[in-house]
Amino acid sequence: MNAGARSLPVVRARRRALAWLLVALPIGACTSVAPSPPAVEATPGAVRPEPAILPAMPQPTIEPWVFGGAQGSIVRLPGLSIHVVVRDRWLADTLPRFAWQSMQHYRTALGALPEPRRPIDTYIFGKRSQWEQYTREALRDSAELYLGMGRGGYTIEGRAVLYDIGPVDTLFIVAHEGWHQYTQSTFVEQLPPWMEEGLATFMEGHRMRNERTTIEFLPWRNLERFSELRSVVREGRMVSLGQLVSGTPQSFLGDGRDSLLSYYAQVWALMHFLNEGEGGRYRAAFRQLIDDAANGRMADRMGLVRRSRLMPGRLVLSQYFKVDERELDRQYQAFVKQVVASGAGDAIWLGENPIEFAARKAAAASAKAAPAPAATP
Repeated sequence: MNAGARSLPVVRARRRALAWLLVALPIGACTSVAPSPPAVEATPGAVRPEPAILPAMPQPTIEPWVFGGAQGSIVRLPGLSIHVVVRDRWLADTLPRFAWQSMQHYRTALGALPEPRRPIDTYIFGKRSQWEQYTREALRDSAELYLGMGRGGYTIEGRAVLYDIGPVDTLFIVAHEGWHQYTQSTFVEQLPPWMEEGLATFMEGHRMRNERTTIEFLPWRNLERFSELRSVVREGRMVSLGQLVSGTPQSFLGDGRDSLLSYYAQVWALMHFLNEGEGGRYRAAFRQLIDDAANGRMADRMGLVRRSRLMPGRLVLSQYFKVDERELDRQYQAFVKQVVASGAGDAIWLGENPIEFAARKAAAASAKAAPAPAATP
């Protein structure tokens, strides 16, 4: 995390949810002006990841909306309603498209997942004072809990209530919170905390191209999570896999803000490990777990007689991945060290797997250094 980065506390909760959901969610923020790309040596034959090709957004219906005397709009799309009262014209125009494409990304990035079972509502205000007014009107006696949580916003029962904290920062929050909206509105069973939060960070990665008119979702392209992960490794703050999957955001928050930021960085890395680590060994089980939670098959697949609202994180890990926890931890820790190795930032900027990126560079350098074959007389 660079010295000028801001952290964005975001609160996510459900009225019927367990206590671990009632926590501040720090997101290491990008600055509102994109940093200059790092120098990347061209690698002959290197293939950059292809962004997901998402369907074009259907024509929305737009109607005026006034809140607190400010003129805004309600943008309605299939399964989504976005209430927008922001002053930044580009952000106001981009938010509906970003939210809709994020929803398509959630449903396709890790296998085919179902459509939300009920409409998803998002409120994005231009000022904190408007956000506070709406929160007091909507939550009444519960409002003070959320008003005291700091910058960003919260999600309750699939409804996100956010406010503008700069174009880039706001889009990162929308991407993260949108995942929580999606699972709260769609999944029959709750994922364990380490996976719910890990997937929310996984879905944050994106970049704007073509003068900020094209959105590309690239889960590896998350400079803030990567930067925090690198700091965690360098400072010896990595926790064991058992600790990571047994904990909750709230339990890490109890150890301080830095501990909570490191939790999100480590579950971000864990999602990539389960999806791509060890040559893709765990990918099928990883995606099966997500699909099972969405469709209500997780408890049955684990052979549980009684379905719990929130499955124990360690139990889910052992039942789905069928590997001794100590061996899985060893593999995960080795994966993380490779991810944050020298030069990995170039790969993150491009949205690539740093390990594969480094291997291609090494192969290209080796080929370049190899002596030319001797001429045949």
